[in-house]
Amino acid sequence: MLEPIPFAGESGSRPLAARHPRELAMSAAWHGALARELWTVDGRRVSVIFHGHWSHGFGPDFSDAMIEIEGEGLVSGAIELHGRSSEWTAHGHHLDPRYNTVILHVVSRIDSAETRRTDGKIVPVVTLGIPDDVLISIDSRLPEIWTELGGEVCAADLARREPERVRTVIWHLGDHRLDSRVRRFEGELSTAPVADVALRGIFDAFGYSENRAPMGALADRLVRACIRVRWNAETADPERSLRRTAMVLGSAGFLPMSPSDAHISGLSPRQLAGIEHGWFVIMSTGGEIPVPASAWTRARTRPANHPVARLMCASALMDRTDGDPFSALLEHVRSRSNIPEEIRQLSNAPGRPALGQARAIGLTANVILPLALAFSRQIADSELEDAASDAWSRLPVAEWSRPAKRARYQVAGDSRLDRLGERGIQGLIHLDRHLCTPRRCYECPIATEVVRDRQKNGMS
Repeated sequence: MLEPIPFAGESGSRPLAARHPRELAMSAAWHGALARELWTVDGRRVSVIFHGHWSHGFGPDFSDAMIEIEGEGLVSGAIELHGRSSEWTAHGHHLDPRYNTVILHVVSRIDSAETRRTDGKIVPVVTLGIPDDVLISIDSRLPEIWTELGGEVCAADLARREPERVRTVIWHLGDHRLDSRVRRFEGELSTAPVADVALRGIFDAFGYSENRAPMGALADRLVRACIRVRWNAETADPERSLRRTAMVLGSAGFLPMSPSDAHISGLSPRQLAGIEHGWFVIMSTGGEIPVPASAWTRARTRPANHPVARLMCASALMDRTDGDPFSALLEHVRSRSNIPEEIRQLSNAPGRPALGQARAIGLTANVILPLALAFSRQIADSELEDAASDAWSRLPVAEWSRPAKRARYQVAGDSRLDRLGERGIQGLIHLDRHLCTPRRCYECPIATEVVRDRQKNGMS
């Protein structure tokens, strides 16, 4: 991918002629078909039939290229460009499956032994063969545009004139963030049943940032305890919910419960006594050692985010779905119901800590929908995939987090940019973390739209 550079006036910037050619200039030269015949480092001729499509974004720099390599014949795939050949490894491409389509590594300088993809294939390396002064000349054609990007606001004018254009780019970034979660769940589904994967994902989401580790440890204990089998074998009686709550709270290390935790839980003295007795019975039959109470972060947490409050919501969700919340929620995905509202109804009980709408939307966006998409692909269910995709596009905003607010202002400033939905919020978070904060402006699709817009207006 294109690497960030110092902007004019920043510390460490140098006169343009004193710098080495940037990858942007190399990509422009490649795009302009200035190089048609190249030689690999091992002496084979490479003829370029089609230079490919410039991606201006994630993954390899050019896609769908076509080249002829001496001894191999006609090959099609992606092209990646770097100033130095060692940047393939430095940028982590050797560990990224997206780069398994690369068929040619084009560099300005060779300073490494080989270019290897994550699937083990060696990629031929060629030097671009265009003099530095030519690349620097190419690089200097649009400095007035690029040097304005990455400042206080990047695309205020474009957002004001064509908000739908900016909104679409942000949505695509949100889709990229969703897809990364889908791929992670696809990997987990290859080694575990969907119900277990869902249980771990749901408890991880209930942990928020402070208590994700102990929530994960709790989910592992519940999975090993075969909680669904045990709960389905129970007879229906008034005390069943208390026994199930005992399994969750006890495995989490909160039983017996302190008075302050009991107050947060909303349990009556009678209910608490029944839960603690139920946990005593479970442990007397050889239950697993609970999560250490010291593992939980309780200081400086809002009452609604206290681990006991979140465990009460998780326990209610588990109880009302017989230990398999994903199967129940999957039916609501298929019927195109309001998933966050269904989660709230299953998680909340009178007099107990309640799960707010923002948290329910977050759980939907981060766990339920990406897992539904991964599962739909595993079982080849196109209707489920369509329903989950539709739910993703309709999700309302959960909350405006600081990263989302930062990215929105970075893009639009005071220009109005509404109707983003949670899909857009997720796109803004990706923009802030992976593009704006590290100043990777030359990889940013927002910046690309700004440059295209100014080029178009300059020619009109």
